Amino acid sequence: MVKTNKLHASLAAYANVNRRYLTDGVLMVSMDDVPPFRESERHVEISAVERYPHGLKYLLEVTKSISMSDDTHVSRLNDLSRLNMLEECKLQRCHRVVHVFYDLWLGWSLENALVSHLKSLTHFYKDSDFDYHFHALKHLRLEHCPRLECVMPRGSALPSLVTLDILFCYNLKAIFYYNRDWSSSFELPCLRRIHLQELPLLEHLRDDDAVLAAPAWEELHVRGCWSLRRLPRLINRRRPGRARVGGAPRPGKKVVTVSGERAWWTKLRWDDSHRKSYEPRLPPASASIRERVIIKSYLR
Repeated sequence: MVKTNKLHASLAAYANVNRRYLTDGVLMVSMDDVPPFRESERHVEISAVERYPHGLKYLLEVTKSISMSDDTHVSRLNDLSRLNMLEECKLQRCHRVVHVFYDLWLGWSLENALVSHLKSLTHFYKDSDFDYHFHALKHLRLEHCPRLECVMPRGSALPSLVTLDILFCYNLKAIFYYNRDWSSSFELPCLRRIHLQELPLLEHLRDDDAVLAAPAWEELHVRGCWSLRRLPRLINRRRPGRARVGGAPRPGKKVVTVSGERAWWTKLRWDDSHRKSYEPRLPPASASIRERVIIKSYLR
């Protein structure tokens, strides 16, 4: 079944309760914080097909949004086409997909990617010889991908990334993994929120101790990431200063608000000045007595 030019509008149920809120000093993530998938005027929906209609390759070259579910055919999304104009991407239950993208130039188009329940996925983006930059990518969400090892190479630039959500990916060890290029710092200039949940093997955001330049970063939500013992060192964390009578504005120190388990927070490792870049918003002590449940194995 292949659908094109599908257009619909719906009102969100319980819109009055879908919001960000603060309870007992603990910052929570609501459904409103998850960027919606937008179906463009050139939208293609593919579901439960074994082979594709003749000519679909050329249609996808001008498609702006694609939704694929229950596919049993492709191992990489760009096996279908070059996807030259793709802006929105949604993949669900496509269990043969190993890499969402492989050696594909989407730097000036892709803005939003939602990936869920892909049993064979090991990398969101995998390269062979060169690093491609996702200049337009603003929102990236991966969930329930039990074989996911890493997200993308260190050398891939994400200058527009605003939110990064990775949930229930039990094999994930690092978000940015080793490739040929090496540098002592990396930049996420537009980043505002990271949400990490049930990633028991995750040790690093990047698989070295590089300094992160993320001047707009505001929130980090962590649950069930017990191997994550070190948060990235930050630079350029100054916020605009307040005006002073008879003098120049005094710059203030901007910090990242961290929501996580108390037991996890107390075991983090810090440098001398590293700790000052983060401010915890932890659950009450009374709610943290049995917050960690030991899970002996994960089903895949």
